[in-house]
Amino acid sequence: MRVAPLLESLPDHLPVVHGSGNAPWPTLLIVDSDPEMLRTLVFFFEKRGFHVAAAASCAEAKLLFARRTHWTMLISDYHLPDGTGWEFCCWVRDHPRAAPPFLLISASPNCAAFCPEAEFLAKPFSAEQLEARIRAMLPARAS
Repeated sequence: MRVAPLLESLPDHLPVVHGSGNAPWPTLLIVDSDPEMLRTLVFFFEKRGFHVAAAASCAEAKLLFARRTHWTMLISDYHLPDGTGWEFCCWVRDHPRAAPPFLLISASPNCAAFCPEAEFLAKPFSAEQLEARIRAMLPARAS
């Protein structure tokens, strides 16, 4: 899987999102077993003012998810070492609190067909594609 298109599309000066009033900082949980992709996504969102937690597996993502009462958004790769991003999404949706928006990413062309209820973005993607999808999914105050 290539991360280069995303890295090459990152501008030098990225816009930063600032919290407004009493609104909490936007928080994001990113799950991907590819260390380079994980670093790139963390960098991308931290530059935009998100507080980011990163996990490399379903088990790690579940532990991090349980530590916070509110997440602005969750992003997960489909293929994880101990399950799938879709399984993690379903686990989140089964929790009693409101489930945040969830974006599933994958280089597999069949992923969208396996998870028709999920918001999906195919890898590789550019920073512009990712940002457009995130802005479309997030409430106005968080984006």
